[in-house]
Amino acid sequence: MQSLECHACGNKVLVAKYSPVHTSIQWIDPARDTCREFASAAIADEDTHYLPRCGALHESVDRAVRDGRLVPSRRVEPQPIESRPNEP
Repeated sequence: MQSLECHACGNKVLVAKYSPVHTSIQWIDPARDTCREFASAAIADEDTHYLPRCGALHESVDRAVRDGRLVPSRRVEPQPIESRPNEP
């Protein structure tokens, strides 16, 4: 995972980008304490556990990928091992 700072609030998170639609984000500090969007939801008494994402952070991730600051993972999915004739 790579460190990334949100352009809107400065919150730092760890990010892994696997594909254009698959991003993994690990919050270092509680999101409701550091993210404007999560904090607004908490003030409005919304359950922040189900807030799907922070739009500003999502934009920061996309921008970092475009600018080359966030390198997508080259992870390869494992392939099944084919059994050999004398193996169970």
